[in-house]
Amino acid sequence: MILLCIVLSIISFISLSLFILQKVAIAKISEQIKYKKNTGSHFQIATSSDDKQIKELCYYINELYDDIDKIKSIASSKEQEMQFLMSEISHDIRTPLTSIQGYLKLLKEENNKDVKEQYYEIIEFRLDSLKMILEDLFIHSKIVDEEYQVEMIEFKLYPMLCKMLASFYYEFQKKNIEPVISFSNESLVVTGNQELVERLLQNLINNALKHGNDYIEISENHGIISFKNNLNDSIEISKLFDRFYKGDKSRHRNSTGLGLSIVKEICIILHWNIEARQEGNDLIIFINTNK
Repeated sequence: MILLCIVLSIISFISLSLFILQKVAIAKISEQIKYKKNTGSHFQIATSSDDKQIKELCYYINELYDDIDKIKSIASSKEQEMQFLMSEISHDIRTPLTSIQGYLKLLKEENNKDVKEQYYEIIEFRLDSLKMILEDLFIHSKIVDEEYQVEMIEFKLYPMLCKMLASFYYEFQKKNIEPVISFSNESLVVTGNQELVERLLQNLINNALKHGNDYIEISENHGIISFKNNLNDSIEISKLFDRFYKGDKSRHRNSTGLGLSIVKEICIILHWNIEARQEGNDLIIFINTNK
């Protein structure tokens, strides 16, 4: 009986000692967490305890801190990216707005009907420019969002291309260009997102109109689509799909420099391959829709 009491006393003493050691270890971990919170330090939570559960607790706390740091880093990067985006695009937004404001003032003071008609056309052009800029900004912000969900379906590409070309009818008329279309398979079915593909085609056509001279050729062969136009400006092919890259250095054109970077981002989302080549004075952009 005495022996049993001694054994139980020893067990109780050991248990109490372990309990006290665990409390001390947890208290020290708590102090470290409090210090990190107050000072913003980035040291790892540590323990001198040999207890497996205490060590696991430190491991998971440090893992949680690492995850928080990664989230903060991503958020900070996105904030800086957005600030840079807004800084770069603000000039492009102000330019048409200032122009519209100026021509509206001239309209109020002008009595000549023909001159007023010219002012109306300029204002309409500037409004279209502003619309394109805002659409570029919206779609860019949308597709770079990691949480953006894309619904993929199968559809025929040729009718969509014809529809997009028709929407640029007046722009082709103004430049006296009749686009040449050559599809080996007008029933070609691709897998993608219709909204994104429409935007891709719109940006490619718009780019060819802005920077092309007297012809645009769109062809398809075995699922590879090519957009070909001659160039008014010198370009750096390696930078063609970079954000804010513009072939014209003056920055006075109706362009955000986002158009082709959006095209590349869309191709990445759709798992399509894209590349650009310069052959003489011609720019050719190839898009492989085969996955």
